[in-house]
Amino acid sequence: MTPQEALSALQSEGDATRAADLSTRFGAGDYIGVAPARLEEIARTWRQDVAFPERLDLARALWESDIFDARVMAAKLLTQARIKDDAEIWDQICAWIAQARNWAEIDALGAAGGRRIIVDLSRMAMVHDLATSERALDRRAAMILSTPLAKLAHPSKDELNAIDDVLFWLTHALQDADKDVARTADTWVRALGKHDKKRAKMVRRVVEMRKSDV
Repeated sequence: MTPQEALSALQSEGDATRAADLSTRFGAGDYIGVAPARLEEIARTWRQDVAFPERLDLARALWESDIFDARVMAAKLLTQARIKDDAEIWDQICAWIAQARNWAEIDALGAAGGRRIIVDLSRMAMVHDLATSERALDRRAAMILSTPLAKLAHPSKDELNAIDDVLFWLTHALQDADKDVARTADTWVRALGKHDKKRAKMVRRVVEMRKSDV
């Protein structure tokens, strides 16, 4: 599949009303208006049809088109649990996070990157850097990337250590000046609470204590 074929396929799924809504929500830019559920369906098919390294090349071309729907698709093409020799893919996801312009792109990239973190916890170093960024989108990315840890029902010792490292700065994220970041942090804690009520309650207790000291 060529990049032009991929773009043409996305254009055929476009909806002008949805594209206009996206423009209102995210600002000036190029939007096709493909429904999120349809984007996911197409991504699932393309992941089956296009193997690596060709898929990474296709994803790069879609991202570089600077079209919102194509950028989200680029991230979805890299969203896969098992990928052999994934260092280049991880590096690309990190580079795109720095270029992302809205929460939808960040969330798609976070979903892709989170799967790469689960197979190599050393990549959490990048997440901790994002968590202290001045850019709100980066701070949101830190939580989306690390969300798979919150959802682990039976984490290993290393995974528990990684969770505790996240909780160190998550207490601050829950009080982030950006309400979107704070809401994302709250979602993270609620996901953790489904499997680890003790840690989730501890986080909220720290936040409440901090509020009472103000």
